[in-house]
Amino acid sequence: MRPFVSHADQGVQAYLNGKSEADNPHREGSVAHIDWLKGHLFQKMDSGDLNEDDHDCARVYHDDVVHEARRTTSRLQLDLPEASAVAEAIGMPVESWRGNCFAVSVATIESGVLDEFQEKHGSLFPTYGIYDGPLASGRRGMNRHGWLESVAGYVVDPTRFVFTNEYPHLWAGPLDDYDLAGMRLRSAYRPQSAPKSEGQQLVLGINDPHALRAFDRVLGDDEVSRTGMITANRLHWLLNAPLETLGTDAAMFIKTADRLQRGVLVPIDTRLWLEFSQNGYDPARIRECHGEVPETPKARSRPAAFSPI
Repeated sequence: MRPFVSHADQGVQAYLNGKSEADNPHREGSVAHIDWLKGHLFQKMDSGDLNEDDHDCARVYHDDVVHEARRTTSRLQLDLPEASAVAEAIGMPVESWRGNCFAVSVATIESGVLDEFQEKHGSLFPTYGIYDGPLASGRRGMNRHGWLESVAGYVVDPTRFVFTNEYPHLWAGPLDDYDLAGMRLRSAYRPQSAPKSEGQQLVLGINDPHALRAFDRVLGDDEVSRTGMITANRLHWLLNAPLETLGTDAAMFIKTADRLQRGVLVPIDTRLWLEFSQNGYDPARIRECHGEVPETPKARSRPAAFSPI
């Protein structure tokens, strides 16, 4: 599931929870796998649990992982097309990209210009939220933004150069600077613990004890498994939790909200991330939820390969 802050932070928390490198949940060789391992090794060295020889070995291993992370990002970057090629494919000059980050991201993925990249590095899908990475001014800010993302743990951002005031290019790297649906920003203003039950109880209609305990896990008590019910204020709090907190039960929570006709409580961009990560990108779905996104010009047909026959 998408991490709240970064995959490296996931690795740090895994070590603190007593998990080993074998518990890395991400596909080996992926950006997510490497960053998770990087965080796990860092915390192992910082913990004081190792003797001097083991600490030196862990440090060397950590340095190797850091270099591999850089090489992986470089390979992603080298395989991306030039901004000019993307502009031609989507029928939109680079000069018009500023302020159109999400539309450019959607058009880029739909134009086919990234097909070869995806064949090599995995599928991408459009994502929306907050960019809180570096700015040309040197200050960090909270900027509404759209980009492309992969469940392998990396981002492709066609318009990041606007924030950094660089020559136009597509950027690829870890998702650390990208706040899906503004989860991190919202977390600063929402209670850390689930609120007490207020108002009318909603009957969940769930008979599966495992599913009921999943609600208990997120809410931090056993009220749901005892009663089979939840109030709207607690359901709202749960559905706005980060995907990392919802975990593998996220789809079940959303389906339950839809069945109770409370689907409007689910942030659109977290819903889309979950749908696209599980089922692949659906252009019709993106326009159903983001009606302002224009249709993308059809990609130009590629010339047939030369054949003497």
